[in-house]
Amino acid sequence: MSARRPQVLDELGLQFSGLGPPSRAPRRWTRGTVLVALALVLALAGATAAAIVIARGGSLPGANPRDLAANGVPLPGSERLAGLDAPDPDAGEPSWDLRLSRTAAGETCTAVGQVLGGQFGIVGLDHVFRALPLGGVDACGVSSPGAPLLAGVRVFVGRTPSQVRTVVDGIAGAGTRSVIVDGPGGPRRLPLGPDGSFITVYAGYVEEVRPRVLIADASGRQRVLAFAQTTVREVPDPEGRSPWEVSGGPDLEAGAYPDENCVQASEELGRSDPSRFEAPLTPEVCGRLGSQPLFVLMRRFVPGSGEHTGFPWNNTPARTLVYGAADPRVVSLTLKGPAGGHPLHVERRGGAFLAVLDGHVDPRSLTLVALTRDGRRHAYTHSTALFSSQRNRPWHEAPVPAFRRPRPASTLIPPMEFPIASSVRETLRAADPAGGPEWVLRSWRGRPDPRANFGSPPSEFVCDQLGVLQGGRLVQPPPAAPVALVAGRESEAGEGGCNEVRWLAKHPPVGEMVSFVSDPYAYSPVPLRTVVMGMVGRRARNPQLLGAGAPRALPVDRNGIFLAVLPGRFWDAHLRIVATVAGKRVNGFPLQGFNGPAALETPQARAPDPNGGPPWGFTVSGLGFAQGQIMDGRLVALDPRSGTVHAGPDGWGGGPPARVMRTNRPPVQFEARGDSGSPIAAEPGQYSPPEVERRTLPGRTIITGRADADVAAVTIVTPRDVRTLRPTGPGRVLIAVYDGQFFSGSITATVLLRNGRRVPEQIRDFTNLQAEAPPEPSLAVRLQRTRRELRGWRGPRRGPGRVAEGYLLLAGSLKAIEGRIAFIHLHPGVLPEG
Repeated sequence: MSARRPQVLDELGLQFSGLGPPSRAPRRWTRGTVLVALALVLALAGATAAAIVIARGGSLPGANPRDLAANGVPLPGSERLAGLDAPDPDAGEPSWDLRLSRTAAGETCTAVGQVLGGQFGIVGLDHVFRALPLGGVDACGVSSPGAPLLAGVRVFVGRTPSQVRTVVDGIAGAGTRSVIVDGPGGPRRLPLGPDGSFITVYAGYVEEVRPRVLIADASGRQRVLAFAQTTVREVPDPEGRSPWEVSGGPDLEAGAYPDENCVQASEELGRSDPSRFEAPLTPEVCGRLGSQPLFVLMRRFVPGSGEHTGFPWNNTPARTLVYGAADPRVVSLTLKGPAGGHPLHVERRGGAFLAVLDGHVDPRSLTLVALTRDGRRHAYTHSTALFSSQRNRPWHEAPVPAFRRPRPASTLIPPMEFPIASSVRETLRAADPAGGPEWVLRSWRGRPDPRANFGSPPSEFVCDQLGVLQGGRLVQPPPAAPVALVAGRESEAGEGGCNEVRWLAKHPPVGEMVSFVSDPYAYSPVPLRTVVMGMVGRRARNPQLLGAGAPRALPVDRNGIFLAVLPGRFWDAHLRIVATVAGKRVNGFPLQGFNGPAALETPQARAPDPNGGPPWGFTVSGLGFAQGQIMDGRLVALDPRSGTVHAGPDGWGGGPPARVMRTNRPPVQFEARGDSGSPIAAEPGQYSPPEVERRTLPGRTIITGRADADVAAVTIVTPRDVRTLRPTGPGRVLIAVYDGQFFSGSITATVLLRNGRRVPEQIRDFTNLQAEAPPEPSLAVRLQRTRRELRGWRGPRRGPGRVAEGYLLLAGSLKAIEGRIAFIHLHPGVLPEG
């Protein structure tokens, strides 16, 4: 089919025809005529280039028809465009619009996309325009008094930072008078579409844009929505990585001095550091502000160094940090060094301050100058007046470490074992039931690597590694990229692992079953093959696979490894291994991925997957709660990075809350979790299919809730949107799924009860515990809470055991709080607030 003729070409044709018919007489070209012609030629060239650069692809897959009656899935025929045509920051890109639709459950849904030739879709990172189907990228919600029906931001990734887009959009309601968005460049008053819909587009990530939306209704009442905001003061990183922050406050633990404060610095989670397990965290240091104006740590932190404090720096680039706390008597704080001096901000609450310098800066070359109210000048050239937070003893600082660069990624995790070359086997092979490459299970024996931390030294290992033959090489199984597998540490890249030989000799056969799907990003992925692999001890004989039709004899190589490749229909079968050990037939460990209650496999609430894959579901019963993606109407654990699926939920927990917790529990029990997905700091050009086609952020954040019977609706406010959901199913549950992570801001909820009362709740984001930490309560509130906990204590208060130890810690904390309050009354204005 030929490409559609751009409208601009027709308009240019009319303008050129208006210049007059061709004439044999020589024409006099004025300067103005030349400029007009040149501008038209340039416009024509630009239009032609745009038509060539943006190709047209097929429509992205939509929802399965059997899901259309469910919540979170828009109904065909209910969709319409808002017709707002918000311009892209790049004039050569298609405009943006909002698609409105509804579900069978009465929810209203929105989707953000671009409009090209009257078609709604998205221009991917490959410059291919693909139509967006209903579902997959739609956010759905219900109306709630005092809140917009839907409002938020969508972030679309780019190959360069300048190509990233943050789209602010929403439905404010039919009676909306105006919507103003404040962001980079100043406020924008937006045109309104159906039901008060609005949309505008910024270049950059939402953490850079941090838009504020002002909505005025027909009565003039205004509401402000702020996205990706932060209440902490951020300190920029000298190399442009994620910013840093410092937190501090009174030490109210047992044994603390009445005038003691503590502080700690950390790098915020961000695109340079998406995982809390890898982000650097400095030691918490303390000092007594009743006797000196401040305390400070001046220290160089280098990659791979724990600084003998138990706080990881990991492989973060070297930084020189100056952090501590100052009391209200300090009116200014200046850090001077080789590059000059600059003032430091002191937090009003807690008195914390922080400076982050390049790791090449020697802390011994720095001077911290404090000016106090009495006009005195205090200079600090090294760490001063510090206490350890754990023992309340003077801090003895280690020598300044030499500067060093981060280690190569290949050296960060030592291998578990050194393979014994003579033991490497590739004798176990099996044909692929779907007609793909031949499957191979490589095995070997290995000696423990002394650099790995095992606790007690293990004996010899036996290891296996699953792959397929391609071009004569063993590579990762599809649909992963065909990366060659090498025995040793690289086995972590694919399916497989190691076990200790001594352990295998004492236990029945062990194994795992893993199913590979056709396309892990498809709305309805199809399992193509199920692989059973495992190990038997040296005494085991004649292992068999049960549960896949007639018993199957399993071939075993000289390292005690077995392999079977079955058709994909066995992905949820209950398989097990039996073998003969010392003349007796013994059962191995069950192979099925989920051995919990069957009731936890049926979803009660669902939400679309931002990547267009299987929708997400959540369920709860008296047996526990579970979440996962939905295949064949059941919750499963789908790993798109390896293309594997396991029967049973992605995550689950057993049993209702303990009886003692039910009295004071909130009306909705929330949980927010996620992962960083594909590495954000991957090599340029390494993107997953959804990142290319839909421009979604890597990773995901999942918010789930379990509501009491008297909950009518829940309005969730995240750093990226506001939406109102109704609890569904017998367990009265709800779920919302986002692409990417929340690096700044907090997650809160307003719970509407059936009697009209509204209850605020804070939602803990377990992916980024630091970003959403609520402010600490006042000393008076802490005092009341601690006294109440001590009065209601049930259990031993003396003697050995963790329960008695907990009581003593709580009693010590009460003493510290009472001492702090008494010190403040005797010495007003000496200690910082908080």
